[in-house]
Amino acid sequence: MNLAGIADWEPGFPFRNLFLGARQWISKNQSITGPHDTKAESAFQYDADGYPLQVPVAVPGQAEPQILFTYVPNSRPPGNYVLLYDGEGEIGGLFGAGRILSQKKGRVKLWMEQDGKEHAIVIKRSKLGNHVRNIRLVAEEDESVDLLASPFLPEFLDFCRPFHCLRFMDWGSTNNSIEEEWASRKRPTFYTQVSGRGDPDARYSPAPTAFQRMYSGGVAIETMIQLCNELKIDPWFCIPHRATDDYIAQFARLVKERLDPSLKVYVEYSNELWNWSFLQAGWMLQSPLAGAMVEAKGGKAWKDGDRSKGEGHPERIGALFRRAFAIWEREWSGADQKRLVRVCAVQAAWVDASKRTVKWCVDNGGADVVSPTAYIGPDDSVYEIWEALGERLTADQVIADLRQRVDRLHSGSSIAEIVRYAALFGLKYVSYEGGQHIQPKGQMDRPYSPALAAAQYHPAMYDLYIELFRFHRDLGCELLCHFDSIGRQGTRWGSWGAKSSYMESDSNSPKMSALVDCNIEKNRKSENLIDKNMNRV
Repeated sequence: MNLAGIADWEPGFPFRNLFLGARQWISKNQSITGPHDTKAESAFQYDADGYPLQVPVAVPGQAEPQILFTYVPNSRPPGNYVLLYDGEGEIGGLFGAGRILSQKKGRVKLWMEQDGKEHAIVIKRSKLGNHVRNIRLVAEEDESVDLLASPFLPEFLDFCRPFHCLRFMDWGSTNNSIEEEWASRKRPTFYTQVSGRGDPDARYSPAPTAFQRMYSGGVAIETMIQLCNELKIDPWFCIPHRATDDYIAQFARLVKERLDPSLKVYVEYSNELWNWSFLQAGWMLQSPLAGAMVEAKGGKAWKDGDRSKGEGHPERIGALFRRAFAIWEREWSGADQKRLVRVCAVQAAWVDASKRTVKWCVDNGGADVVSPTAYIGPDDSVYEIWEALGERLTADQVIADLRQRVDRLHSGSSIAEIVRYAALFGLKYVSYEGGQHIQPKGQMDRPYSPALAAAQYHPAMYDLYIELFRFHRDLGCELLCHFDSIGRQGTRWGSWGAKSSYMESDSNSPKMSALVDCNIEKNRKSENLIDKNMNRV
């Protein structure tokens, strides 16, 4: 299962402490008047955990002293919440954050509504030398809970329990990552586990400022390990594409030291390095590091010798994979290496490129699994039908059209060809992402969009998932990581969540029902259940 990303607007927020979902600090005039954001955040000084050392501060060019605020998640049930903090200062609510019921040093009691509005918390005053820090925002009944020992919401843990593997691509903010050095990575004590992303090379947008770099990385690796240890579930880590050799080695050591020795670890380098909508793809194609590794093996990495024009991306990707794998192999030597699953992720729709990446890995040290996606969604011919029908499109037809797409998989698919090719070299098949891939064309609101939303809850969606899982099971798929866990349904960006919230019953979600019904129990062998259309998810 792919876990949904951490953000204040995400319905799948996993932590008891809501402040772990806070946004980057935003500056504002002390009088709470004027612009929503005065863009003076960089003028503050911050400690190692991201807390300002003093509030307010005078900033040149600003009409009055500046304070800081942030938005926090609004996904929990309405009720009484307490905001706890160390240090000396004053904290209050701002905008839609409900109302303050009581306040004393180190503790603010709030009433918060799950009303779809943004909830903001403001630091009005923080004393230099004993600044406000260690902020926790929890439901009143969780005030005495040890948040270090028990950071996760019970409903989140219950959701995760059935699954064999948790992929942390979004938790780690892998796409467009600016993580590079181990010393500056996100720590569990940082005030938020929300990431900062950007374009350090300034190819497409300005490079991140020092303030923005403070937020590099997503959820702390220690927290990911803690979750998997608690639930006895294998982790799937994605290494940031800009990570140094030292970062990768330290990552491997930390996991080796802290992960339950009964668990395996899936290791993937970045995410979809061929996907040009992500900055890591452009970085890969222009990377001198990748180019040098390809050239060292006699390959061609630059067009006409011009080192500003990279080429041969399948080999470049394979070289970057093997660089990461080799470091993990050194750190996980001996018997521990049996627990290491080296993931050669490939582009399901491009057979030749996938084969070339697999071959590079095989010829230069190996991998353990090949990993394309396992999605089912509309192609251009289906979109033409939907566009023609417009608002007359029904959920029944959406499902019927996708059933035909699944049927065509059986008569020949790029995935099957890739999997069979990798099997020649002993690579097994797992899928890094899969499930329905239903969204309006171009991710724009369309007249037919309501039918796409309705299809998510159509009973036949269950049967569609069964057929999809059966196809991949028959290809030998040993693990299918659904994308993703919890998310809103029927948006123009897609309906990725297996459910819309933790509290939604599985019976109300055909996608989740199919995942649970087709999942092999953790204490059962897949070969004993092959006639029951089972997969590991």
